[in-house]
Amino acid sequence: MSLLADIQTLTERTYHPTGVNFEEFLISRERFRYLSQFDLRSRELPALARVFFRIARGRLHVGIYYSAELIDALEVHDPRTGLSEKNITAFRVFIEEINHAVHGALKFMEGQTNIHGESFVRDLELQAKIDSYFLLKYFVAYFNESRQLEQMDRLWLRHHLFECNDANYDSQELSAIYAEALQCGEKYTRFIDALPPAERLQEIRRFRSLPYEMKRQYINLLP
Repeated sequence: MSLLADIQTLTERTYHPTGVNFEEFLISRERFRYLSQFDLRSRELPALARVFFRIARGRLHVGIYYSAELIDALEVHDPRTGLSEKNITAFRVFIEEINHAVHGALKFMEGQTNIHGESFVRDLELQAKIDSYFLLKYFVAYFNESRQLEQMDRLWLRHHLFECNDANYDSQELSAIYAEALQCGEKYTRFIDALPPAERLQEIRRFRSLPYEMKRQYINLLP
């Protein structure tokens, strides 16, 4: 199974299957450049990876782009053989784009068709931060001799997920979206880590089903 299929399977196992194989939705550099012309909001974003959504004739079309630079980094330092400073950033970006595709598809299946609305975009970014943290925890723990996550592992992951990300863009809208995703994702994952392990999956699934504004309010009320 490919790395993309592994991440898609783990994500859908947590929430709900989409019924599609996202490997079939990978696009070329040329297609990425073409689609980027129509996505004004994302022009400031690094060209490492991107997910594009479009609705036509009542169907959701998805395009997933990964740059050669990102793929090379993951091929040289395969996350399935261990995580380190050499691949953690590339792997985080890789996970987030698959996560966007999965949650975008699930939202569309649930009747949410305003795919370019601010709440839709903010929700995808928040879910990506949350899910990336727990997926990376899974990978890090797997390679520990104890199969458990150590405290230093959590600090290392939080540093790369919530502290290293630069949310400063010329666009105030983009800056606000990414800054809020980082802040809310950091607080919510701390809350989940503090729960008994048996309660975490149910809480994550329940949280995912909430509208974005309710998610934000819920997180703001957390201790």
